[in-house]
Amino acid sequence: MGEVDSFCEHWGIDSSVNLVAPGCDKSIDQCPSGFIALYSRHFEFFNLRYPFSIFVLNILEYYRVSFGQLHPQGVSRVLHFEVLCRLLDYDPTLLMFHRFF
Repeated sequence: MGEVDSFCEHWGIDSSVNLVAPGCDKSIDQCPSGFIALYSRHFEFFNLRYPFSIFVLNILEYYRVSFGQLHPQGVSRVLHFEVLCRLLDYDPTLLMFHRFF
Protein backbone atom coordinates (compact mmCIF):
# COMPACT_ATOMS: atom_id res chain seq x y z
CA MET A 1 0.00 0.00 0.00
CA GLY A 2 1.38 3.38 -1.00
CA GLU A 3 1.56 6.56 1.06
CA VAL A 4 -1.49 8.08 -0.63
CA ASP A 5 -3.59 4.96 -0.01
CA SER A 6 -2.59 4.75 3.65
CA PHE A 7 -3.32 8.48 4.09
CA CYS A 8 -6.81 8.01 2.61
CA GLU A 9 -7.46 5.01 4.81
CA HIS A 10 -6.27 6.79 7.97
CA TRP A 11 -8.38 9.94 7.37
CA GLY A 12 -11.43 8.19 5.92
CA ILE A 13 -11.15 9.71 2.45
CA ASP A 14 -13.03 7.73 -0.19
CA SER A 15 -10.93 6.22 -2.97
CA SER A 16 -13.14 7.95 -5.56
CA VAL A 17 -11.40 11.23 -4.65
CA ASN A 18 -8.56 11.67 -7.09
CA LEU A 19 -5.64 12.22 -4.69
CA VAL A 20 -2.28 12.74 -6.30
CA ALA A 21 1.08 12.90 -4.59
CA PRO A 22 3.40 15.28 -6.44
CA GLY A 23 6.87 14.27 -7.47
CA CYS A 24 9.88 15.25 -5.39
CA ASP A 25 10.65 18.04 -7.86
CA LYS A 26 7.24 19.77 -7.42
CA SER A 27 6.17 22.31 -4.81
CA ILE A 28 2.71 23.09 -3.44
CA ASP A 29 2.41 26.22 -5.59
CA GLN A 30 2.59 24.10 -8.76
CA CYS A 31 -0.82 22.53 -8.23
CA PRO A 32 -2.66 21.57 -11.42
CA SER A 33 -5.85 23.42 -12.30
CA GLY A 34 -8.93 21.89 -10.70
CA PHE A 35 -7.02 20.46 -7.72
CA ILE A 36 -6.59 21.69 -4.14
CA ALA A 37 -3.04 21.51 -2.81
CA LEU A 38 -2.73 20.29 0.77
CA TYR A 39 0.04 19.14 3.01
CA SER A 40 -0.88 15.97 4.85
CA ARG A 41 -0.11 17.86 8.08
CA HIS A 42 -3.15 20.08 7.47
CA PHE A 43 -5.31 17.24 8.73
CA GLU A 44 -3.27 16.80 11.91
CA PHE A 45 -2.52 20.41 12.84
CA PHE A 46 -5.66 22.18 11.55
CA ASN A 47 -8.14 19.46 12.53
CA LEU A 48 -9.22 19.64 8.90
CA ARG A 49 -11.61 16.97 7.63
CA TYR A 50 -12.83 15.88 4.24
CA PRO A 51 -15.28 16.65 2.70
CA PHE A 52 -14.59 20.36 3.08
CA SER A 53 -17.59 22.51 3.77
CA ILE A 54 -18.85 24.96 1.16
CA PHE A 55 -18.22 27.75 3.69
CA VAL A 56 -14.51 26.90 4.03
CA LEU A 57 -14.11 26.67 0.25
CA ASN A 58 -15.94 30.01 -0.17
CA ILE A 59 -13.54 31.65 2.31
CA LEU A 60 -10.54 30.33 0.39
CA GLU A 61 -11.99 31.47 -2.91
CA TYR A 62 -12.98 34.92 -1.64
CA TYR A 63 -9.54 35.66 -0.19
CA ARG A 64 -7.81 33.88 -3.11
CA VAL A 65 -5.66 31.73 -0.85
CA SER A 66 -4.98 28.03 -0.49
CA PHE A 67 -4.66 25.97 2.65
CA GLY A 68 -0.89 26.07 2.23
CA GLN A 69 -0.88 29.86 2.55
CA LEU A 70 -2.78 29.94 5.83
CA HIS A 71 -1.38 29.81 9.32
CA PRO A 72 -2.82 26.99 11.45
CA GLN A 73 -4.49 29.53 13.75
CA GLY A 74 -6.18 31.14 10.73
CA VAL A 75 -7.67 27.85 9.58
CA SER A 76 -8.71 27.06 13.16
CA ARG A 77 -10.45 30.44 13.40
CA VAL A 78 -12.46 29.75 10.24
CA LEU A 79 -13.37 26.23 11.37
CA HIS A 80 -14.33 27.38 14.87
CA PHE A 81 -16.46 30.18 13.45
CA GLU A 82 -18.30 27.68 11.27
CA VAL A 83 -18.85 25.22 14.12
CA LEU A 84 -20.15 27.94 16.45
CA CYS A 85 -22.54 29.24 13.79
CA ARG A 86 -23.91 25.76 13.20
CA LEU A 87 -24.29 25.15 16.95
CA LEU A 88 -26.40 28.32 17.13
CA ASP A 89 -28.49 27.20 14.10
CA TYR A 90 -27.04 29.83 11.75
CA ASP A 91 -25.65 29.15 8.33
CA PRO A 92 -22.20 30.75 8.26
CA THR A 93 -21.82 33.31 5.49
CA LEU A 94 -18.99 35.47 4.22
CA LEU A 95 -20.82 38.61 5.35
CA MET A 96 -21.23 37.25 8.87
CA PHE A 97 -17.55 36.21 8.92
CA HIS A 98 -16.55 39.75 7.87
CA ARG A 99 -18.58 41.27 10.67
CA PHE A 100 -16.76 39.23 13.27
CA PHE A 101 -13.28 39.38 11.74
